[in-house]
Amino acid sequence: MWRAAFLTLLALSAVAGTARLAEAQGASHEEGHGEDRGQCTSGRPAIAIVACTHIIDDRSAGDESRASALRNRAYYYQQLGDLDRAIADYTTVLKHPEQRRLQAKSYVNRGLMYSQKGNEMEALADFTEAITLDPKLDSAYIDRAAILMKRGDSHGAIADLDRATLLDPKDPGIYLSRASIYAHRGDHDHAIVDYAKAIEIDPKNATAWRDRGLAYRAKGDNEKAAADVAEALRLDPNMASAHLDLGLSLESVGQTAQALEEFNKGIELNPGDAEAFKARADAYMMKGDTKQAIADFSQAVALDPRMVSAYMNRGVAYLGNSDFDLAIADFTRSIAIDPRQYAAYFNRGEALTAKHDPDRALADFTQAIRINPGAGNAYAHRAFVRDQAGDSRGALDDYGHAIEINPKDAEALRGRGFVHLRRHEADAAIADLTAAIALNPTDALAYHFRASAREAKKDLKSAQVDEAAALQLNPKGWVRSQ
Repeated sequence: MWRAAFLTLLALSAVAGTARLAEAQGASHEEGHGEDRGQCTSGRPAIAIVACTHIIDDRSAGDESRASALRNRAYYYQQLGDLDRAIADYTTVLKHPEQRRLQAKSYVNRGLMYSQKGNEMEALADFTEAITLDPKLDSAYIDRAAILMKRGDSHGAIADLDRATLLDPKDPGIYLSRASIYAHRGDHDHAIVDYAKAIEIDPKNATAWRDRGLAYRAKGDNEKAAADVAEALRLDPNMASAHLDLGLSLESVGQTAQALEEFNKGIELNPGDAEAFKARADAYMMKGDTKQAIADFSQAVALDPRMVSAYMNRGVAYLGNSDFDLAIADFTRSIAIDPRQYAAYFNRGEALTAKHDPDRALADFTQAIRINPGAGNAYAHRAFVRDQAGDSRGALDDYGHAIEINPKDAEALRGRGFVHLRRHEADAAIADLTAAIALNPTDALAYHFRASAREAKKDLKSAQVDEAAALQLNPKGWVRSQ
């Protein structure tokens, strides 16, 4: 859910992740480098690197000029993607004494190079050194916060961004970054406050509107969510992610047709968004259009082969179409990606039950229970398989667990009542079936089973009443199943 919002932090990090070009040097006595000094800050990396190198290699050039040229060459190396040479230049600069603030900026820039290389510990050390040298350097706090968040230290990241807001209270990017961390932590109230502050500073920032809409939707306030995302689209009609988010808000309040329109727009703008295809597939499932849903789920996993939710939901669609082998294949893929998926084991167990494969079905329901011991429906389904396999004692135990977890589970009560009936325990069967009927008075099968239990007790009049009720509810009869 928080994919779009969390990218705000990464976006800010990317902005901060551009090394700062040193200020151009003023005139000096080194007349031979007048042209080089201009080209060293020219903005053309290939030419600038050559010019900066001329200054660096000239031992008669002043230390200040050479240090500035080193910083600029490092910047241009970064532009060309040569991070190792950029780091080497910043390291050389840092070996020479400089003003604390200037040295702090060099540490920040080298830290950014380390961060781009994935060397988080080195980057963290450089940003921390920069803060030690210059506690008022807001960019160091912002950059360190990005690293801390990547390492899972959201508290440390927020503390750094708190400091950054004090140093630069008018930077909307800082509030967006802090909001995204709050959102990632599930603290949507604080996230909304920060998004609102960013919007106050920069009301034309479509991303801020979209992300606040996500926070409102996470809180269940779909009206405010839709309003914010609509404003994001007014500011940027081509924001594909906003169409996706608006569609999700509309879908959550039952406006499936309108949601599909938004998903279509999002996919048209960004046909490579796996989540948009998955969202549209879910909407098609809501409409009962499993054919279109399966097509979209398939496109989603083609774009993102590790999207467990798309495999899961496509498996459910196949299961609904009685395509049991295809369903089993999708649930198996889900388990391979994430072995802790309770629903994958449960759903695969259902498919295996339908294929009359009780041993594998029992194994899947058992694993589902291990993952989620509070899942009453897994106990109930395992009870059904156990009863079919002749293990009535095990079936009673499992139905008992299901009913203990959810005393209002009418199907589990009916199932246990049927097992009691098969075991010739008429009184226990009648008690369970009566409870099932009280919870679901339209359950024809429960009346039919209770009629059989009452007949076993020679209560023929009551049995006839129950059988009549069963036939009235289901005049066409049924194939026996629990």
